[in-house]
Amino acid sequence: MGSTHCFLVTLYWTMGGRRHWCVTALKLWLLVAVLEHVQAALSKDPIFLSDIQNQTVSEGRNVRFACRVDNLGSHKVAWIHFENSAILTVSNHVITRNERITVSRDKHQKTYYLHINDVRETDTGKYMCQINTASAMTIAGFLTVVVPPDIVDQESSGDVIAQEGNDIKLRCRAKGSPKPTVTWKREDGQPITVNKSTSVLEYQGEVLRLSKVSRMDMGAYLCIASNGYPPTVSKRILVSVDFPPMLWIPHQLIGSARGKTVVLECFTEAHPTSLNYWTRGDGNMIYDSDKYHIENRVGNPEYKIHMLLTVRYLDQEDFGTYRCVAKNPRGETDGTIKIYDSGPPPTTVLPLTTEAEVFEKIIKGEESNTVEHERTINLPAVGEGAGSCRLPWAVHLPFLVASVALLLGDHI
Repeated sequence: MGSTHCFLVTLYWTMGGRRHWCVTALKLWLLVAVLEHVQAALSKDPIFLSDIQNQTVSEGRNVRFACRVDNLGSHKVAWIHFENSAILTVSNHVITRNERITVSRDKHQKTYYLHINDVRETDTGKYMCQINTASAMTIAGFLTVVVPPDIVDQESSGDVIAQEGNDIKLRCRAKGSPKPTVTWKREDGQPITVNKSTSVLEYQGEVLRLSKVSRMDMGAYLCIASNGYPPTVSKRILVSVDFPPMLWIPHQLIGSARGKTVVLECFTEAHPTSLNYWTRGDGNMIYDSDKYHIENRVGNPEYKIHMLLTVRYLDQEDFGTYRCVAKNPRGETDGTIKIYDSGPPPTTVLPLTTEAEVFEKIIKGEESNTVEHERTINLPAVGEGAGSCRLPWAVHLPFLVASVALLLGDHI
């Protein structure tokens, strides 16, 4: 601007101060000033007007990054995915073949927008807005794509069968972003026995190792994957522990009288579930019938069975030895129970003789006058086939003597 002023002053004095030349010189000065201003503006470097905001979105959503630039001039703006070293767009043109990526521009806001539709986990990373100046100018924003957890069945354990005393390894492979945490629990809420010295309600890690498993370790195990973004997912793995049958008999010797009903009991544990049955001592198998009733009650856990054999109306042939037997592919076992006759058969009350019937009527007629009914005396009936008669003890003595005399009159 100073050189232009000097030029105008020199020109004015050279032209002898003529007025029309001064007007022409003023116009020339304005033109030069405008050109100098434009040149100064064009010589400014581009600047970024704001930072690029980091974004976190769920997989499948759309996202947009904004890059605001001033004094761009003839320079170009490009979007670059840093992790993939891929140029996505230049100015208004899309370079990548990824159809999910587009670019737009807002001239009034001096903003270039990068659009990513239907984002995927692989889109995670740093996105740079770059201006192609002599020394490239760059700012960047980070995209985090979150993916709910998912369990990879092909890389996880299925149901497991092991023999008692062996080791077991359970695997639960989970994927997601951020990486999920895997937690193990037992479905029945019981502690997980990792080894003889370690039992926990929960265990963390993709691999769960159980040392020297027993039947107490049998059941369903749940692996639960979570990463803070719902939904949480789980997988159920059934652990079966095989072992040969075992028997426990609470009563091996049972006494009963003829005509009674008895129940024999055996408790068995086995896996796989055993074949359970009863036999007599001679080996003949027992079946459900009018004489016998067989019942197997499933316990908790299910490998426990309560075997019951009901023998109805015992007679002489029912006394003796009975066997409960349990068999499965891992082995077999049996136990014995003996029923013995504990006493004579129950007596049958025979009909009273004619004399006794008469005597009984007399006694019944006098009972209403007596005070004590608790204490009684048994008198034997006399005569073939006669039964016994129960008399109150607290009757009047003369009546008792007369009654006895009447009863025995035919035999004196």
